[in-house]
Amino acid sequence: MNSNLPILPGITGLATAQDIAPKSIAESLLDDRSILEKRLKLQLERPIDEVDNQEIRRLISSLLADFANNDSQLSENTLKALFINWAIFEQWCNDKQVISLPSSSQNFIQFINEKKSLVKMNTLSQYRWAVSKIHLAAGLPSPSHTQKAIDIVTGIRKNKVISSELVDQAQPFREVHCDAIFELWRHDPNPLISRNLAILVTAYETMLRESELARIELSHLTYHEDGRATLLIPFTKSRKSGEPDTTMLSRQCVDTIRKYLSLDVNDSVYLFKKMRRNGKPTSQNQAISRYTIDRVFKQAYDCLSLNRPELLEGISLWSGHSARVGACQDLLSAGYSTLEVQQAGRWTSGQMVFQYGRNILAKESAMAKARWNK
Repeated sequence: MNSNLPILPGITGLATAQDIAPKSIAESLLDDRSILEKRLKLQLERPIDEVDNQEIRRLISSLLADFANNDSQLSENTLKALFINWAIFEQWCNDKQVISLPSSSQNFIQFINEKKSLVKMNTLSQYRWAVSKIHLAAGLPSPSHTQKAIDIVTGIRKNKVISSELVDQAQPFREVHCDAIFELWRHDPNPLISRNLAILVTAYETMLRESELARIELSHLTYHEDGRATLLIPFTKSRKSGEPDTTMLSRQCVDTIRKYLSLDVNDSVYLFKKMRRNGKPTSQNQAISRYTIDRVFKQAYDCLSLNRPELLEGISLWSGHSARVGACQDLLSAGYSTLEVQQAGRWTSGQMVFQYGRNILAKESAMAKARWNK
């Protein structure tokens, strides 16, 4: 079998409609993908000397093409991460001169064992997810799902915890930082600075992820007589049912957005327009990228480093996720419950609240309170 099977649209040698035509009543009750998966499974279960390698290649290619053409359940960023992490495994297989698709569980275990000392557990988990996702997309059993592979990954995770490897966390962009940047940038006439300030304040107040922040449309805003506004959030990472969330924007946030929009530089459906560094809008009407949002936070960090360095003590460079972390910590510090913060951040569980606010929550523990005056 070819170890370099493409995994994007444009695959050749695909099964035709005639090839997928049901051959039994049972198959007539299935969709095309299920028929392909059923036939691939039958091929894989044949004795090695009876396997039709050409048919297996064609079935795998057809299943991958189906996945590539019906990937609406995955966001653009998720797809990018999938292919980037799969490419790392595929390159490793090429270097070892072993087949990447389908991969044996033994080869996958060797890959994980070689990578475990080079990357953190989160990255290993991304590798495992990508390898599994591509195999399942191709109608193949995942090499990471054998009991031995599961046990080895579990053991690696345990050893990394014992060795005190901590999960990387974005540096917090807190209210004090947001207010300081607001005072420094609020009167700047540059449209780019005006847009970037609106991005920062909106990111902090809404606790949106980068991709969600970038996708805000002008039509998602409903302005109220008291100067505030409601933001409709039609789609989030944790809510994919089509039922939208909403969040309130403060008067300060609304004023910042209105000032930016009053500069008449936005002809896009999106709230945050793509702009050049000179402050002029681009002709593109696409949503800004997460890299743009990262640059905005870097610009804010550099500005405070120059003007208010005392606010950055113990804090390294921000990223687009920093406002989400900082807002979580501020809400916990203000006395809001873990559940309230979880709801504000639209998390499905309290796990991330505990992760982002572990130092703050430690101060609120029963023992910390009992020994406060000791």
